[in-house]
Amino acid sequence: MPTGEKALFASQAKRIRRRLAAHPHRTAAGLLGLLVLVYLWPVLLGGGSLVPTAVLMEVAPWHAVVGHGFERYVNYELGDVTVSYYPWDVLARHAIHAGTFPAWNPHAFAGTPLFANFEIAWLSPFSLPLWVLPLNYGLGVAAALKLWIAGFGTYLFIRSLRLGFWPAMAAAVSYTLCAFSVVWLTFGVFGSIAALLPWGLWLVERIVREGGSADALWLTIVIALAGVGGHPGTALHVLTAVALYAGARTALVRRRTRAERVRGLLLVGAAFAVGSLVAAVVVLPAQKASVDTLGALIRRDGAAGLPGTHMPFGAIRTALFPEWWGRPSEHLSGGASRFRERTFYAGVVPLILAVVALASPGAWRRKAPFALMGALGLAIPLHAPLLYPLVIHLPLFDQVQNQRLLLWFLFAVAVLSAFGLDGVLAARAPRRTWAVTGGALLVGLVVAATLLDGKTFTRALGYMVHRTDDALPATLALTTVLWWIVFALGLAAVLLLLRRRWLRIAGAGTLVVLLVAVDLLHFGHGYNPMGSASAMVPPRTPAIAYLQRHGGDGRIAGIGTALPDDWSTVYGLSDIRGYDAPQPPLRLARIFAALDPGGQPSIVTRLSQSTVRLMSLLGGRYAVAEPDAGSEASGLSPVYRGPDATVFFNQAALPRAFVPRSVEAVETDDAGIAAVANPGFDLRSQAVVPAADVSGALPGGATGTAGAVAEDDAGVTLQTRLRRRGLVVLDDQYMPGWTVTVDGRPARALRTDVVLRGVVVPAGSHRVVWRYRVPGLRAGAAMSATGVLIALVWAGVLLLRRRRPPLRV
Repeated sequence: MPTGEKALFASQAKRIRRRLAAHPHRTAAGLLGLLVLVYLWPVLLGGGSLVPTAVLMEVAPWHAVVGHGFERYVNYELGDVTVSYYPWDVLARHAIHAGTFPAWNPHAFAGTPLFANFEIAWLSPFSLPLWVLPLNYGLGVAAALKLWIAGFGTYLFIRSLRLGFWPAMAAAVSYTLCAFSVVWLTFGVFGSIAALLPWGLWLVERIVREGGSADALWLTIVIALAGVGGHPGTALHVLTAVALYAGARTALVRRRTRAERVRGLLLVGAAFAVGSLVAAVVVLPAQKASVDTLGALIRRDGAAGLPGTHMPFGAIRTALFPEWWGRPSEHLSGGASRFRERTFYAGVVPLILAVVALASPGAWRRKAPFALMGALGLAIPLHAPLLYPLVIHLPLFDQVQNQRLLLWFLFAVAVLSAFGLDGVLAARAPRRTWAVTGGALLVGLVVAATLLDGKTFTRALGYMVHRTDDALPATLALTTVLWWIVFALGLAAVLLLLRRRWLRIAGAGTLVVLLVAVDLLHFGHGYNPMGSASAMVPPRTPAIAYLQRHGGDGRIAGIGTALPDDWSTVYGLSDIRGYDAPQPPLRLARIFAALDPGGQPSIVTRLSQSTVRLMSLLGGRYAVAEPDAGSEASGLSPVYRGPDATVFFNQAALPRAFVPRSVEAVETDDAGIAAVANPGFDLRSQAVVPAADVSGALPGGATGTAGAVAEDDAGVTLQTRLRRRGLVVLDDQYMPGWTVTVDGRPARALRTDVVLRGVVVPAGSHRVVWRYRVPGLRAGAAMSATGVLIALVWAGVLLLRRRRPPLRV
């Protein structure tokens, strides 16, 4: 390039640098917003949907009536979003728009707590777009906010570590679209909390270095938001990282007296205490509702490593080659293909730069916490000997899935990459940088050589350009290795440009950030389906219309994969199944296991006599099955047959309320389950209650009628007429929080038939009212009010200090 053009180029670069220096934070915010827009433009601007519900079109009642084209939007890894998170959002949105307090959900498990469903994230600011905007668009806006908040918080944190603009941007881009952010994006609650990690660390850094009480007050808000964010496991991991960083930086920071260090730790501790109080209104009800539930059992055993939660050591290769087993969104088979908890990818360039940072001297007081964080975030998910057994036996950590600690690794790579890029741009230790980059290229070439043959190489090149669903495992592996080589070569090209000073001034940092963005946009492309609602959201079929017309007759149950559990909520139907958090009491899970062996409360596996009995007990009047399904079980008769599904009517289903003729007391739940499961036990005329709950003579020989005359989200009113004193059973699930009155006078609620609700009613005509109060809500609200009050007093004191004039002497 001629000298004059070089000078002009350098002059323009200096002008850009001056503008960046004038408004760096504004520029960073805008660039990160542009990155998020590029990734989510089909949803934010194109009218698309971020709901991965196309997978439903492969099962009844949709697979026989929908056309082709939905297949490209199917990602089985996002199945929980389809059958759980999206229906929960629909249900919560309906309750909020109706102006009712969302205490109880009558649509799943024959009734289950709703406000205590922690994963709805009622009070998270990231949920607000879901409540106020059209739902599909609100989901896109919420996702964009999570990504942008995560990125901008990372940028601010890196700048607080006294690193430059472009290093901060590289780290921000890496964390914005790292594996954790991309694969958990549509789940809502995971990303909402992970986005707060850099903000917590940024505020801790300011507190440790400057001891600001205002920063501690802001940290209180971050901790409270993590507490109400909707996922206790991710909140635990994020807040633990913040606490450990506070301890590490307090020990490592320079030029601080012992008193200043202690004061900083006390401020952080105060922020944790007050923030935890503020979150109590959501946390305490969720904790109380989860006691003795299947969900609590799964969490406890899952932390210990049940099958399905273990990450194979081979997953470590995904830090370099994320698509070694292909993308789950492309229905490719082979190996450990799960992305959700088996992908350590933060980007090729960020990983190389992070290694450069670790190989470079200096700044270890700032780098050391992240070297440790990265090591732990790699070792614990991969079940490192000694370390993993220790972690899963720590309080709280023994109840969560610690594979998700890979978040620590991803964030540490992002932060360390900023240190690496800062050194590269300052031309510190260029030989070391070249050595690391050359080593990365060599690794890629060696791995490629082990996979290479003529046909595989040709197929991999074609697969890089035009992805198909029929690639062989070797092709998949070689393709992701070739992408590693491409991006490593891109970094090498930038290093070559750095040898010319005028090009370094012109923006080598810009090129690195652009390279990181392209890399991670390529990784995230296609994982989260973003198509039109008509192509992705299953339509209302004739079978569903039939069920809606008869929805008041009783509950439904899909058989096998037909009409998945919580999705029926979208149509206003009530189901005997569910997947709602807190997952059902162990008693209900045991009823399912006894009457539908091999099934679980989210799946009724087959049409059999025992299945009919399970449905009957829980008021399941309709069974939805495949179009050609038949049944040999007595009591079932087809009432609808169509190309979409077959609907069976269960004549033996219990009515909503009934009066059994005989009542027996049982000493244990085992005895109660055995009685209910016995084919000779008449569910309509017989009932069992716990002996410990009965005082006086058992009501027996009663006859009469009972029926529901009014109902809302937290109450049911029955009108009864009995010839003699007897037990009136409501065919809804019994859970703590339900109380009952008879003609306005308190009565004793009896757990009937192991899982239902009953009350003894005198002879004659009476009004029975069941009401539900969320356990722990009042205490949680009082604790939250106390926390908010403390925070307001704290803020008031800070404002008074700021306004107080200085003393003059």
